[in-house]
Amino acid sequence: MAFEPGTGLILFVVGGVGLLATYTGFKIADSVGPELEPADLLPMPPPYFPLPRFMYEKPEIIESLRR
Repeated sequence: MAFEPGTGLILFVVGGVGLLATYTGFKIADSVGPELEPADLLPMPPPYFPLPRFMYEKPEIIESLRR
């Protein structure tokens, strides 16, 4: 079962994008992980949007990610 060249190119591009996103996500998690506690990952209760608590309670982490 052989692939056509176009199919191989599409697989290479999609796989490369996925690999890059995974690598970036792990590097960000490595840098932010020590600053977070497990409770910081729980969603905020209403009336807030259901985002992780650290986004509301620890804005310095968000600022460090922007740099």
